[in-house]
Amino acid sequence: MHSKTIRQCDDGKYNDGTHELCQECTNCTSELLLKNCTKESNTLCCNPGEEKAPDGTCRNKSKDWITTVLVILAIVVIGTIFITVLIILQKRKRTSLCEENNESYAGDSNNPAAYVHFKCENQICDLEMIPLQKVLDNIDMLEELIMVLDPDVKNRKNTRHIAARYGLQANWIIYAYSRMDHYSPLKSVLEYVVSKNPDSTVQEFINILSQIGRNDAVKILQKMILIN
Repeated sequence: MHSKTIRQCDDGKYNDGTHELCQECTNCTSELLLKNCTKESNTLCCNPGEEKAPDGTCRNKSKDWITTVLVILAIVVIGTIFITVLIILQKRKRTSLCEENNESYAGDSNNPAAYVHFKCENQICDLEMIPLQKVLDNIDMLEELIMVLDPDVKNRKNTRHIAARYGLQANWIIYAYSRMDHYSPLKSVLEYVVSKNPDSTVQEFINILSQIGRNDAVKILQKMILIN
């Protein structure tokens, strides 16, 4: 019996003894290449869906994707918890500061910061964020303000000056006072301001009262309890 003769293969071909003729070497990308083709053995590559691991073996890509997704989810969850805790701590800090300020400023008419006393728990304590509409909504307090601000009293600035500070023209102010027997000029002014600028705040109103020297009106606002 004659033994099988194995032909010497050209470059790019191989014969591992199982073929009569030389075979073309398999091509694969460098990311999947485990072993180069030789004249006696074919190229060794990772299968589709696999990748070359650092230890020279093949590994399943899907496992790495799962790990990546889990890591991302963990980061998102931890970040969300961290941000939530920060928000809660900030709210508690603001509430605590407001309660301290209310205790310090209550009844202190000489303190320019003692403008309004209101409940801070679960509320926004920044006066600049309290809408002027709240003054119109508080009927009892509004009536007190009307009684002290609408009348024309010698050497005392009143609603006329408030309207001017808000930029209303003299003719508008004269018309508002012409209806005084039927409708409060102050209420007209505040309604007009709110309609033109809904973002107007209690702080702006307080600043105007302070500027015209009407601390009596500021004291009325001090008794106000705003609930946002």
